[in-house]
Amino acid sequence: MLIKVRNWIHSCLFLFKQSVRQSLFLGMLYITLILFIPILPGLAFISPITIFLYPFIVLIYIYFYRELDAKRNFDIQHIFNLLKTKFRPLLFIGGFTFIFSTLLSMFFYADIGLKTEEIKSITEFSKKYQPTFIKLILISIPFIMATWFSPMLILYKQYGAMKAIKSSLAGTLMFSIPLLLGWAILTGIFVVIILLITFFFSFLSFLGQNSVSFLTSLFLLVSFTAYISILFIFQYVTYKDICEPSKT
Repeated sequence: MLIKVRNWIHSCLFLFKQSVRQSLFLGMLYITLILFIPILPGLAFISPITIFLYPFIVLIYIYFYRELDAKRNFDIQHIFNLLKTKFRPLLFIGGFTFIFSTLLSMFFYADIGLKTEEIKSITEFSKKYQPTFIKLILISIPFIMATWFSPMLILYKQYGAMKAIKSSLAGTLMFSIPLLLGWAILTGIFVVIILLITFFFSFLSFLGQNSVSFLTSLFLLVSFTAYISILFIFQYVTYKDICEPSKT
C-alpha cells in the first residue's frame, strides 16, 4: 500500500514538474471559474452553470494530463468532440453534482444561520463552526467517492452514468486507505508550504506592511493554484492505476 501511495505521489509531482506553467494556468482558470466569477455582482447565475459543467471541466483537465503522460500533444478540439458523444451521461453527473451542492448549501446555511449573531471573535467562530464543517466533510465523502472516477469511466470505459457512479464508489471504497493517505500527504505538503511562506514573509517587515501583504497573498494564491492542479493530477493518476491497471 505504501509503495502504491509513493508511486502516486511521485507521478503527481513528476507530471506537475513537466507542466508547471500549464498546470498553474489550469489551476488559476479553475479557481476563477468556480470561486471568483460566481461571486461577482451580476454573475451569480454562473455558479449553477459551472456546477453542471463540473464533470466536463474535470475531463478536460484529466485529458490534458493523460496526453502529457503519454507524451502526446493536447488537442482541445478532440476532447470537445469526445465530450459531445457523452453529453447526456456527463450532464447526469453534473445534475447529480448540482443537487448535492444545493442540499449541502441548504444544510450549511440552516446550521449556521442561528449562530451568526452570536459570533464575537475568531476563536468563537472556530468553535461554533468546527462541528458544522466536520459534518459537511463527512456528508461529502460519499459524493466524492461517487464522482472521483465516474466522469473518466463514462468517457474512457463507455459506462452509463449509474454504472459509472457505482463503479466509482466500489473503486474508491476498495482503495479508500491509500487514496486518503495520498490526499493527506499532498494536503500536508501544501499546508507546510503555506506555513513556510507565512513564516518567511513575517521577517520582511522592512518592506512595508502593504508590500508584505501583497507578496504573501500572491505566493499563497500561486501555492493554492498549484495544489488544485496537483489534485487533478492525483485524480488522473489514481484512475489510471486503479481503473486501467493493464495500461500502467
